[in-house]
Amino acid sequence: MTETYANGPWVILGLLVYMGLLLRIGYWASKRVADEADFLVAGRRLGVPLMIGALVATWYGAGTTMGAAGMTYLFGIQGVIFDPFGAALCLLLLGLVFARLVRRSRFMTLVDYFESRYDRKVAGLGALVMLSAEMGWIGALLVGFGAIIQFFTGIPIAWGIGLSTLVLVAYTYLGGMYAVTLTDALQMSIITVSMIAILVIIMGQPEVGGWDYIFANSPASNWMGINQWDFLPTPASHADPELQNAGFYYYTGHMGWFYWAAAILSIGVGSIAAQDVNQRLMSARSENASVVSACASSVVYLVIGMIPVILGMAAYKLYPDLSLADVQGKLLLVMAADYLPLAIVIIFACGLVAALMSSAAAATLAGAAIIGYNGSKFVRPGISETQSLKLTRLFVPAVAGVSLILALCFETIYNLMVASWTLLLVSMFVPYAAGFFWKRANAWGALASMAGGFLGWLAGYFAYLPLTSAANTGVYPGVEGVYFEWAHWDALYISSIWGLISSVVLMVAVSLATARIAPPKPLCDADGNLLDTRGWFGLSFGKSRGAYSRA
Repeated sequence: MTETYANGPWVILGLLVYMGLLLRIGYWASKRVADEADFLVAGRRLGVPLMIGALVATWYGAGTTMGAAGMTYLFGIQGVIFDPFGAALCLLLLGLVFARLVRRSRFMTLVDYFESRYDRKVAGLGALVMLSAEMGWIGALLVGFGAIIQFFTGIPIAWGIGLSTLVLVAYTYLGGMYAVTLTDALQMSIITVSMIAILVIIMGQPEVGGWDYIFANSPASNWMGINQWDFLPTPASHADPELQNAGFYYYTGHMGWFYWAAAILSIGVGSIAAQDVNQRLMSARSENASVVSACASSVVYLVIGMIPVILGMAAYKLYPDLSLADVQGKLLLVMAADYLPLAIVIIFACGLVAALMSSAAAATLAGAAIIGYNGSKFVRPGISETQSLKLTRLFVPAVAGVSLILALCFETIYNLMVASWTLLLVSMFVPYAAGFFWKRANAWGALASMAGGFLGWLAGYFAYLPLTSAANTGVYPGVEGVYFEWAHWDALYISSIWGLISSVVLMVAVSLATARIAPPKPLCDADGNLLDTRGWFGLSFGKSRGAYSRA
């Protein structure tokens, strides 16, 4: 197994050329930025092809490439329910349920929406939650930057993160959403080609055993001995008698089903209330473009997202004795170095960096919009558009800088990514959805839902931690007693279902109880006019729409 790559200078040259191209695109796009709408939502002029590239790139980064391959190696298909399956579900739900209303509202950010539908307190709390999630997501991507560049070039991880972050900040600062979208299209093309190339080459290796091995539902196909293709919790009747591998990640009963629900809902539902993906829907040239793009992106994402999943299965056959650090940090990198020709390695390295930059750029722009665009209006309601745009640009490097600190503190790519979206699931999704579809939702209900969902999640975490600690005792070679890393994440995910339940219950109960003292506000568009809500379903092409009614 390759520990470092011998042809690092050639990879460095390829990455420098590629990053120079990104900077050139950012400079060109900056010439088309005349106002805040150009910078934040690309002037609302993106067609379907660019929108598909942008939406797929929202998540197709470190989690889906490096993280998913490692999680499949460890846990089989159960390891990647979060992503790509959850992310594909999110895109589908956005297209079918939310895309029309999001585009029709013509807001710049979700903070605008929360302030219009509820009040400034809800918008302010929502901004803090969304900003925390975006920064955690960027941190996960920066971990991937450092791992890729260090492995292929030998450059220290801090230098690799720094170089990539500087390029990311530069082209996002210059061109905003238009630069992000143009580079998304380029970067998704590169990563798709490179992933197909490594799939063809790896599956052609005689050691893998061909596609029969990949589709064999055997517990001998991954590190934890879970049935390879058991998407749902494994029934006791299907479990291996020696391994007793029933359930989800070996958790049975309600904990197994709660874990599975958290896996599909964390990104599948939680990310619906994320600023970056909504900002991309807001950039579409029309409602139909946003709907078609989101639905098509769901299919595209799942197809290309399965490539690293299959590679993770093949990797277990090629390297059955990898350390946990190698599995979680550089599994695909090792495979590329060992099996790909130099030219394809260069393309592959650029493709991985491309995927990470696509996701990180959108999240960085989303965070800068929350602080610069919305924050400036909170502090100075009469601020001019020119000043607000300057502040938004200035916060691009600030958001990247804070995310860099998170990247240095947490080095588990997949878990850091999922935890960010779980925060949105328990705190933001219910107020977001209720604002569109439940006329009786009010500001007090939204605040209670956001705070109560988080507290319910936190309480559940401490309640489940002793149980997950017991389940993770003696599971990892070389670690005596509890392997706390896994016990911690298991408790965090399982408890998120109680957070979601708390969020729903409190939204309904508090909104109804306080309806007289805090009457619900109507759903309006960016101009303050009642929003047409008929024909909201994504496939309602050409159907009539009527005005929003509080009846």
